[in-house]
Amino acid sequence: MKTPWEKFSLPGDQPAYARGESAEFRRALREIFGPLVERVEKWPTGALEWLMTEVPAEGSLRSFFGDLGKRLTPAGSLWVVFPKKPFSQELSFPFSWTDVQKAGLASGLVDNKVAAFSARLTSIRFVVPVSRRPRA
Repeated sequence: MKTPWEKFSLPGDQPAYARGESAEFRRALREIFGPLVERVEKWPTGALEWLMTEVPAEGSLRSFFGDLGKRLTPAGSLWVVFPKKPFSQELSFPFSWTDVQKAGLASGLVDNKVAAFSARLTSIRFVVPVSRRPRA
């Protein structure tokens, strides 16, 4: 079984933050990461290296991704968590996997990894494209 560092590419010495409201998200977050990821009500200020958030069932995906993309460091990771297709209706989630992916891409990010988050939730990692990162 992969460790959280391997599966979700946690940053070594940088803080990792997560936001989500559902009991299932919070429970899986604790089970997978324990104290490695800090659950927050509001995102800390400044550029962040690693974020995980539950995709809201209401509102604009465009606004959701636009806000989060601005919070990432150039090499940061944004993990978005939402119901797997068989559970979308049960969990009252109106968007498809494709809707979420397209919204992330439209915001200027690229998706480069998918990972199961729990039995009923999946996650996609988005990053800033290498071509848009400052050269060292």
